[in-house]
Amino acid sequence: MYTTDRTWAEIHLDRIAHNYSLLRSLTPDNCHILAPVKADAYGHGAVPVSRLLADLGCDYLAVTCLSEALALRDNGISLPLLVFSYTNPGDAALMADRGITQAVFSLETAQAMSHALAGTGRTLSVHIKLDTGMGRLGFAARGQEPTDALAAMHLPHLDVQGIFTHFSVADEDDAYTLEQTAYFTRAADWLEGQWGQTFPLRHAANSGGALRLPATYLNMIRPGIALYGLSPNPPLIRADLRPAMDLKTRIIQVRQFGKGESISYGRTYETVADQMIAVIPAGYADGLHRTLSGKMEMLLHGQRVRQVGRICMDACMLDVSAIEKLSVGDPVTIFGQDGGKTLSVDEHAALAGTISYELLCAVSPRVPRLYL
Repeated sequence: MYTTDRTWAEIHLDRIAHNYSLLRSLTPDNCHILAPVKADAYGHGAVPVSRLLADLGCDYLAVTCLSEALALRDNGISLPLLVFSYTNPGDAALMADRGITQAVFSLETAQAMSHALAGTGRTLSVHIKLDTGMGRLGFAARGQEPTDALAAMHLPHLDVQGIFTHFSVADEDDAYTLEQTAYFTRAADWLEGQWGQTFPLRHAANSGGALRLPATYLNMIRPGIALYGLSPNPPLIRADLRPAMDLKTRIIQVRQFGKGESISYGRTYETVADQMIAVIPAGYADGLHRTLSGKMEMLLHGQRVRQVGRICMDACMLDVSAIEKLSVGDPVTIFGQDGGKTLSVDEHAALAGTISYELLCAVSPRVPRLYL
């Protein structure tokens, strides 16, 4: 049951629709969009977001693992669906039955999948992944012919429907990203020449590429964080993106403290004068990084208030001395919009020494999502 008695996340589907339309407007008519909905759609809820994307005409979805893919299929999502990471080859027949496409990035795993399908009458749709400089998953293709990828493509029970690579610095380094694109294009062209067929889909552009480098579009882009309204590099990349998640909570207690009284574990904060301290039921078990203790601000009645003392598992404290007419139950915006003011999750991420992606994904499953 959804409740706003404690801490909740408001997911604004109209903002995701806006971001999708913006990204679509950047691409030519023959360029497809693959939407990553992995990690529960970056914390936004994979099933509701996927349903929206289907309604918007999105071409393809992607997840990290088979369990994420099956959850979408079990909830009626029928869009083409790519699994980015490893799947046990023993599940190849299940994937084929459910219409799920697998990324292939090593000959050994490709051979095991093809072997698992032998005698079943099934073929598994796959996309070949090349490593052009990310140094993660993929057939080596940086200045060399990906002969293992070619061998995988000739396996009898795999149906090659696409080829892709992953950029490592598309949000900040044009030269290296275009170099990766060149390596990818060269390798894909070589594979097509040896294979005697054409890849239906080629994709490389993540959010950084989609927002900055049209040369990386190929015939499909796969913007992740931009779809959810945030820039992959806020100081450098600015666009009319609308953050889709507002994280909110409520005051559950307000108390007056005198000067010199300690607040929370470790006594890391002492009141500097008579101060009004509010308790909110949001802590690191809800997704607030403990490293933000004493650093972050939130919005209360449209005004910024400082979090004080160490963030606890299920609660933390705010200095609300400057706020008039407080009551238990008053809403607090951890990040998002409140009273015409905005506090971006990017601000919290910078204070935590991380990126917005991590803080969005950190919002825990016990925090209900309300779809607006």
